[in-house]
Amino acid sequence: MQPLRTVVEDAPEMFLIPPEYRHRRLELIIWPLDEQPIQVSDPPVMFRTMMVERVIMPSREERYER
Repeated sequence: MQPLRTVVEDAPEMFLIPPEYRHRRLELIIWPLDEQPIQVSDPPVMFRTMMVERVIMPSREERYER
């Protein structure tokens, strides 16, 4: 059976699967072909930063010693 590959110009809410593909194991890939940026409705989360005198970074051995 040949894979079904279709380019859809205006995507509908739902896609119908052809009868010969129903009740089978499928791989469905949805890949946008236009490069529109993703619009996020929530504003980005702002984190508080704190000023410190120095940062203590233990070595790899110190971090993973048992």
